[in-house]
Amino acid sequence: MARNFPSTRVAGLDLNDKALKLAELNASLAGVHVDFACSDLYSSLPDLLDGTDVEVIISNPPYIASSTSISGSVPIYSDGGASLGLDVSIRIVKEGSQFLARGGILLLYTGVTILAKSPGQDPFLEWVKSRKEYELLDYRIYHPDMWPEEIGKGVYADAARIQVVGIVLQKQ
Repeated sequence: MARNFPSTRVAGLDLNDKALKLAELNASLAGVHVDFACSDLYSSLPDLLDGTDVEVIISNPPYIASSTSISGSVPIYSDGGASLGLDVSIRIVKEGSQFLARGGILLLYTGVTILAKSPGQDPFLEWVKSRKEYELLDYRIYHPDMWPEEIGKGVYADAARIQVVGIVLQKQ
């Protein structure tokens, strides 16, 4: 983003300090300026904005469901929360509307657990369609069956599959 739109102010937010350090190195090697901040989603954004609205939000949040797995626990940087890993993605959509300018775009790449009892039902798509502050511009399944080894175990005991989706929303 920073390279393709050099006159645009770009912010990089993450909860993980190691991810931020790597992102800073990446920006430096690319020769671009990005304002980085340690942030629980948008918590640091008001300090970076100086009262301006955001035109574009791009996010690839964690979407592994909170649980104790065979390996012990889910690392914080991959924990998408409850609701089968959708909590963080839902927060991004809900809270993002506070910062997006009218007509602003939110792009999200996330995972959605599809339950075996309702294999044709996408709970995230249904939830997104109910949001009045956004117009749904695009919703694509990029991978229909990611992490098949997780299906039938732990928090995914009732899952049919985990699909990876891309979503484009425009603030009304």
